[in-house]
Amino acid sequence: MAITIDWTNKIIDSSASITDLPLLHDTLRDMEESTEGAIYPVTHLWKRLNLGSGGYFYSLELTNGYTLRFPTPGNYTIIGNLSGTIVPTVGVYIERVTSAAFVTTSVGASGSTPEQVAQAVWTHSFVSKLLTVAKFLGLK
Repeated sequence: MAITIDWTNKIIDSSASITDLPLLHDTLRDMEESTEGAIYPVTHLWKRLNLGSGGYFYSLELTNGYTLRFPTPGNYTIIGNLSGTIVPTVGVYIERVTSAAFVTTSVGASGSTPEQVAQAVWTHSFVSKLLTVAKFLGLK
């Protein structure tokens, strides 16, 4: 994954499609822990919701004013639940693929049923909305 960060202007540049959110998360965390990045605020919030049977629902949210940019004209794809500002660039076209689907990392397990996945995603979404309302009301 070809990622660079302009720490002063809080711009994360990607020269390739983003098709693996856990890899993006790890790459950004490694850059934050570098000598240069350690003095700046974290770039993102990371959530990994365990759906059971080896299934996970990933979410990456850019934070602290960081934005994402694809500086080279072309077609790019973002697969997964990545939220935040994407800087518009002339000649850059982005296809976003997000869903409530999960990634299965187990081998030989029976896996979650579609109903279990839907319930886990709904519960996570509902709890997130409740926390947002509580924060807005000053309860958290």
